[in-house]
Amino acid sequence: MTNRAEMIRHNINFLEYPIWFQNPNLQRLTEDGLVWKDLDGYTYRCGYKIPGKTDAIFLLYLLLQSQKADYAQRLTLTRYQIIHGCGLKRNSDRYKRLEDSLERWKMVGIKFSGNFYDGKEYCSINFGVIDSWKIEEGTKKLTVTFSEAFLKMMLGKGFFKFINFTEFKKIKSPLAARLYEILTKTFQGRDQWEIGAENLAKKIPMSEQYPSHIIPKIRAAISRINRNTDLCFDFSTRRSQKDKKKVVLIFRQVSTPVLMQQSELLQKSAFVIPQTDDFKALILLLSPKHQKQQTILEAIASAFKKHNFQYVARNIKYANKHATGNYRAYLIKTLNHDWGLGLQEDEEAIIDSLKTKQSAIQEECRKRQAAEKQQQLETELQNRAEAYLETLSNSELQAIREEALESLDLQERNLVLKSSTGSRLLLKLAIKRLCLKRLHINSPIPAEKEKTQES
Repeated sequence: MTNRAEMIRHNINFLEYPIWFQNPNLQRLTEDGLVWKDLDGYTYRCGYKIPGKTDAIFLLYLLLQSQKADYAQRLTLTRYQIIHGCGLKRNSDRYKRLEDSLERWKMVGIKFSGNFYDGKEYCSINFGVIDSWKIEEGTKKLTVTFSEAFLKMMLGKGFFKFINFTEFKKIKSPLAARLYEILTKTFQGRDQWEIGAENLAKKIPMSEQYPSHIIPKIRAAISRINRNTDLCFDFSTRRSQKDKKKVVLIFRQVSTPVLMQQSELLQKSAFVIPQTDDFKALILLLSPKHQKQQTILEAIASAFKKHNFQYVARNIKYANKHATGNYRAYLIKTLNHDWGLGLQEDEEAIIDSLKTKQSAIQEECRKRQAAEKQQQLETELQNRAEAYLETLSNSELQAIREEALESLDLQERNLVLKSSTGSRLLLKLAIKRLCLKRLHINSPIPAEKEKTQES
């Protein structure tokens, strides 16, 4: 439900043309000022850093306070009051950022050359935003004086729209916030709006120049607007009929999910909760306080009938994780737009990663066990060879030594005869191989069976 105390009267001209800029690159590259001109005759001059989304929030808060004081031109507030009212954390950096923001607005000058519409006609006008600001040394109270011309224009003379300050703050994306301003102005007496992709990028303005870059950004911005405001838009595209290389963006305003749900309820008979195991499992995904709310259950049942269990389950999980205000409205939006798909894909990626890690661990364990088994076998064979050697007489030992020497290739034999480094180990291994060979020939019982019988 809209909080009227948070609705700010806003001149439509300042929604059509930008008084702050969403492009962070532009903000970084123009710390010494900027002159920006629109083809329609709008000129924006800034003698300092250009205002961004944070500065827009500060300005809207000050306008809201002026509006509450019957559009007072001069306001005296504490810095804490402003920071808190803008939903920002209070710290020294925020205080500095507030002062920097006031300096930005002080250095802004705006000129309309025959394109400022006052509700009756177009005219030319030149004005600033803030005339002055100061901080008292002792009390640290902040006094801000608006430009009289700017404040009068915000009254709109019947040509204005209301901006929801709470919604504007919730839209974290600067691009989505700027698009929110444009759509708020544009959807007056219409439910559909079409504009070329490049034209919208210039109107915002955006740094992106090509439809392939513009469209994904706009699509994401619309998703954020639908998720964080009472406005709800369907977004699509089509090729221009005049120039097939150009893309037309189509915005269609649809009823908000809550109103759609209420309309459906008026047309439906008494709702009966499905008694299937799958639907009961979906209900259990809801928090206890939502499990008996009929509108929520109806929304789930409708989505379940239209899609499937997996579709509904992932969107309930998404709403449980991200909803911060009206859970019912957020869940219905989530079910309509399948915002839970990304969450499911993330969960599946985690599961696949865990399976891969588990397989790697199992393979490593198998290799280690095989190596240990091989080591045990070699140790057992060596012990049997040594035991066999202990049963031989000196002459038999000499004979097996000579036979082992003969079994070596010529190079290995020369190393042993020259008593080279490692030759003793080389001969010892050859002798043990002969012992194992003799044991195998003389005894038809495999080593494992023989060991069992001996035990």
